[in-house]
Amino acid sequence: MDGPAPIGPPEVLAALGAAFRLHEHPDVTCPVEVCAALGVPLERTVKTLAFVTPEDHLLLAAVPGHARLRYGALARAVGIRRGDLSPAGTERLTRAGMQPGGVCPVSADRAATVVFDETVGSLGLVHCGSGRPGSSIEIETAELMAAVPTAATAQIAGLPVDEPA
Repeated sequence: MDGPAPIGPPEVLAALGAAFRLHEHPDVTCPVEVCAALGVPLERTVKTLAFVTPEDHLLLAAVPGHARLRYGALARAVGIRRGDLSPAGTERLTRAGMQPGGVCPVSADRAATVVFDETVGSLGLVHCGSGRPGSSIEIETAELMAAVPTAATAQIAGLPVDEPA
């Protein structure tokens, strides 16, 4: 890759003036272990899944940490076929300032399409990926979502049945 590496989510958030805290957990990457290390329930996290389209366009889907992504609903939300969603690889994530295991809905790829599940906005203070697997960002969902003004909101998550909708 030519030139310097893209900036990561913390730098993007700082440049936007967003209020957040960065938490290091270098030896813990499993979501349940990260939650235990940070002292937060999985329900107070936002996980982001990264995909690429056949045109190499980055698509980021942000859902509550305890939810499952509904792939068909995500594809419909952005007007593509389900079969056009492919997991983003390491090289593609690197171009967006991120690494596997640390994906964030805020990225250096300003052309990325971001879709937040409709429930994310009501979560309040959450933890999400920082761009690196060994740290997390603590941020209010309003600040997180405001950092991606072009993001869409749609019903893309399947919540566990014992959770209220």
